[in-house]
Amino acid sequence: MGYFVGNGIGLIIASLNTATFITLVYVFLKAVEPRSRLLHALDKLYGPFLAPLRRILPVWRFDVAALILAAVLQAAAIVIKRYRL
Repeated sequence: MGYFVGNGIGLIIASLNTATFITLVYVFLKAVEPRSRLLHALDKLYGPFLAPLRRILPVWRFDVAALILAAVLQAAAIVIKRYRL
């Protein structure tokens, strides 16, 4: 099974999966509860990563930049898992 962290590659993949999950929580909180303290803390964490995407993308009600970040994190995890980089 590929669910256990047994080496450095597993740790990287687990970290990317955790970052993806937290990013999706960020998207959910931004859509449902925009004044949440947790959202404010996550915005400080993810703000620097999302700022370049937000400058490029148009402003919509839904934060597309965070969804793109989640997709990129998952794509990186898949590439690392498949090719054992």
